[in-house]
Amino acid sequence: MDRLPVFATEDVAAEWFASHDTAPYMDDLEDVTAEFRALRRRPVRKSAGLRVRADYLEAIKAAAERKGIPYQTLVQTWLAEKLRQEAPDLLPTGQAA
Repeated sequence: MDRLPVFATEDVAAEWFASHDTAPYMDDLEDVTAEFRALRRRPVRKSAGLRVRADYLEAIKAAAERKGIPYQTLVQTWLAEKLRQEAPDLLPTGQAA
């Protein structure tokens, strides 16, 4: 069985872990017991009044129901996807839309 390599720096280790399957090395990895607290901040949201064709809204609601999510969440997801395609330079770097 292959042994987990020894890495010169954390950057080298991060690059290796990002490009390799670690399943064969699970027994070589040590358990981490340190605790940390991650703070998540939600983006500021604003309401946007939007008039939509009734048939579009019904289709959006049906599509959201298929996915098991609220229709507003689906619309937000679609808008974010389109923004990433059409105007990625207008979105904050590293921030999910």
